[in-house]
Formats: sequence, C-alpha cells, structure tokens
Amino acid sequence: MTPASETLRTFIALPLPEEWTRQLADTISELSRALPSSVRWVSPAGIHLTLKFLGPTDSRLVPPILDAVAENFAETSVPMLSLSGLGTFPAGRNPRVIWAGVSGGAESLDDLHRRAERAVRDLGWSADSRPFRPHLTLGRVRDRVNPRQRQAVFDAVSRARLPAIPGWRPDTVRLYRSVLTPQGAQYSSLGEVQI
Repeated sequence: MTPASETLRTFIALPLPEEWTRQLADTISELSRALPSSVRWVSPAGIHLTLKFLGPTDSRLVPPILDAVAENFAETSVPMLSLSGLGTFPAGRNPRVIWAGVSGGAESLDDLHRRAERAVRDLGWSADSRPFRPHLTLGRVRDRVNPRQRQAVFDAVSRARLPAIPGWRPDTVRLYRSVLTPQGAQYSSLGEVQI
C-alpha cells in the first residue's frame, strides 16, 4: 500500500550560521524602528539563502529530492560567503521586498544554484527563467502602503548599513517546507545534506 501523499510548498536553501542570524536580527530591529508599520518583517530564525524554489511538491518526492541533492552536491567546492549590502526588489522607489545581499564569487554561487536545479530536473522541475540573484529576504512591504510610505522604505534601506561580520562557508543544504500564514511564512526542515 502506498502512503498517502500531501502537497507541500518546498524550496532548497542554505541555512545561515547563528552569527549572521543575530546580526540580521539587529538590522531588522533597526529598520523596523524607522518603518514601524510599512513592512512585514521575517523572523530572523527563518532567514535562509534560497538556491531553488520548488513550490507545490508531492510529499512522496521528499526522499528522492534529498537523495538527488546529496548526489549533486557531493564534492562541491563551497565558496566563502559574505554579506554585501542592503537593497530592494524591485530596485527603486516602489520597493516590495527588502533584502541583504550575499556575495562570494558569482560563478561559485551560480554553481550552487545550478546544482540545486540539476538535482530536481529529473523529478520534474524545470530551470528558472530568471537569473539567480542570491539574497536574504528581511521583509516584505505591505500591499496597503501608499507611495509616500514606499519612498520612506526606500530612503531607510538606502541609509542603513550592514555590520561587518566574518565570512561563512556553508556546510549544509536543506530542503525546507514553507507554510503561508497571515503572520508570514513558517519554515521547517524536511531534511538536510552535509556538503
């Protein structure tokens, strides 16, 4: 008898080290004081570097996805990553997402993204049509925010600076489940692979 399947919302990502999470929590706290009601901030504990968003996923595919991730990330040359400034999507005066940039050699980061894409290609996922832009989402601007408030978001993000913290070499790739709630997305691990 086949176990019942459930549709999960999933993605493949790198979990952050504690020091980065603490520093990003401080940055969120600083920005939230300047923007008390315009942005829905993410929980710092849930911040991650997404390599591949999968979306609706049959729960029976979780073990094969993890096996494929392990195979595709075996003997990976993992880059040293660093935080590289704050910004918004879209860039400019109509922001919807506030992010912290991640750098570590564009080619190395692209390689991690391609490995995640290769891992799930044979399981039915296609390659992303947009270029990979490594970032850590800190908050989402609320829909009801007017143009003046959006300008204030843009200005606050433009003035803010990330603290200088040590670089980080990832050692884990994780398959996450995302559950959307009125308070924002809630993330949990479905399994991980050491790299």
